[in-house]
Amino acid sequence: MWQKTIAMNRLLMILVCVFSFTIGKAQCVIDYNYYPVGANYGLDPDTLPDAYIGQFYDQDMTFFLPLDTNISGVNVTFEDYHITSISLPLGLTWECNNAALSCHYDPNVSQYGCVKISGNALMSGYYDVEVNLVATHNLSALTGTENISFTLPFNVMPDTSSSNNAGFAMTNANGCYPVTVSFTNNNTGMLSYYWNFGNGSSSTMAQPAAQIYNQPGDYIVEYFAVQTNATYFLESIEVVSGSCADGGLYGDPDFFYTVSSPAGILEEVTNNNYITQNFPLLINSFSPLELTGQSVSISLYDNDDIPFFPSTEDCGSFTFTPIQQPGTFSVNGGGLSLNYTVMEVPANIISSSDTIHVYDYPFPATLTYDTSNNIIYTSGENTAMQWYYYNSPIPGATDTFINPNYSGLYSLLLVNDYGCGSSSSQVSVVICDSSYQPLIDDNGSTAWMIDSALYSNLQWYSVSNGIVSGANQSFFPAVVSGEYYIVATDTFGCDYSSESVLLSPFVSVNDLAYENLISVSPNPFNSNLSLNIYLKNIELSDVTFVLMDMYGRELVNKKVKDKFSFYQFKFEEVSYLSNGIYFLDIIFNNSKIRKKLIRLN
Repeated sequence: MWQKTIAMNRLLMILVCVFSFTIGKAQCVIDYNYYPVGANYGLDPDTLPDAYIGQFYDQDMTFFLPLDTNISGVNVTFEDYHITSISLPLGLTWECNNAALSCHYDPNVSQYGCVKISGNALMSGYYDVEVNLVATHNLSALTGTENISFTLPFNVMPDTSSSNNAGFAMTNANGCYPVTVSFTNNNTGMLSYYWNFGNGSSSTMAQPAAQIYNQPGDYIVEYFAVQTNATYFLESIEVVSGSCADGGLYGDPDFFYTVSSPAGILEEVTNNNYITQNFPLLINSFSPLELTGQSVSISLYDNDDIPFFPSTEDCGSFTFTPIQQPGTFSVNGGGLSLNYTVMEVPANIISSSDTIHVYDYPFPATLTYDTSNNIIYTSGENTAMQWYYYNSPIPGATDTFINPNYSGLYSLLLVNDYGCGSSSSQVSVVICDSSYQPLIDDNGSTAWMIDSALYSNLQWYSVSNGIVSGANQSFFPAVVSGEYYIVATDTFGCDYSSESVLLSPFVSVNDLAYENLISVSPNPFNSNLSLNIYLKNIELSDVTFVLMDMYGRELVNKKVKDKFSFYQFKFEEVSYLSNGIYFLDIIFNNSKIRKKLIRLN
């Protein structure tokens, strides 16, 4: 028997890819413009383009088949080429353009054929794709068919989609508690999602709601996006026993077989290439078959070629449906006892994690007020400090102590390395300034305190007679001539005395010899009526009217030349006045009479 030595170079094919779900397969298209240069066989393209995880792969490869070859001076003519298997990375599969003929090609009919490679690769890496075919030629009856194998390099690159190893983005992922963090999914259109936010909450939404983190700590956010479901592949078939066996006279059985699915032949060993061994028979040279609920059939035979009595023994045939779960399972039927192995390719999951940093606040400072030295200080330090007076920052006060200048409430804000701040309790400071005196003014008969708004309690005193009962307003009209001063008390209990002023009471018309000579009406007056002044039994002369408020500020100065005794302030002249006490000086014949007026609506 001739030694099988026909050496052939590459000639074809490859890959077709299938996802975790069934994809309709379009037949490949032959490029009839391709013709190998310098040889009578070849592939186009002769190098497989790279595949990428997460991206559908679809590549047609045209092959050109040789008609003959010469080996050791003997011309060999090819009659049939049969593609038996192509080992592809998981998730990819292949389909020839004449699947109806189980991928048999007669080069005398056409030297062109093609294989479609399509699908989604499930694992990245660098692969050698092994192509196996059987060539039948004119000498095959004597030498047998030729098993031809070659490899093609193929790269499956990592995922380059938008996920890019970053499943999500976060906004406001660092801060002092409580922190509200929003999330953006970087991988839309996946089959399913799972978020573990690290705070006890989770979500299966593509775009989850914002999360609140109420306590300090580091929270790990885990993200999973399922791009494909788990897939299952028939990896091998072991024929444990069959209904055939050669006796000791004939040695071990000579097995040949066909393993197929509805899509075509998975693996085949012909009668001319039988395998001599006993049971069990392991069949695992086929590319792993993705299981989608389809059936698998096996037919096993024993070549019992006895000299002068050629025969074929049927060891059994059986069709079964592999289970879609990982493991090794046993089935029996049709004279065969089988063990088949199913492998699982886990779901293609894009996973990412990131950390949310939620920071604590520093412990509030404890303040000590040393009244004898007028200093407030703290023993604790932090990254930054700021003193406050009535909740307003004091410029430049960023040390561990402060010398207060004013009575009031002081506090200290501590800030840590993360920008979190805590305020101390407020310290009440009382500073009585002995150099301060309230500011007062007077018009000779009435005195008033200018800065009274800064004080909570006011009291007028007579230098000669002491406290003036009921005189606790900011103004004081004297009823008895004498010296007067005011004592102002602030909200912290500090008393401040003003200088004394000499006051004389108003000249009352009733105390003059001009009794009943002057009258003013109406009094109280309002803005709706004119203010009328009558001078009776007085020699007519020029009269000056000066209207003042209770602080002695001049509001109106009006000089009248009239030979009548009736004078008037029209209501337009007094309508703008607010309610209160006013004084009207009436000056005539070198005399001045002051009338007290009340404005009241």
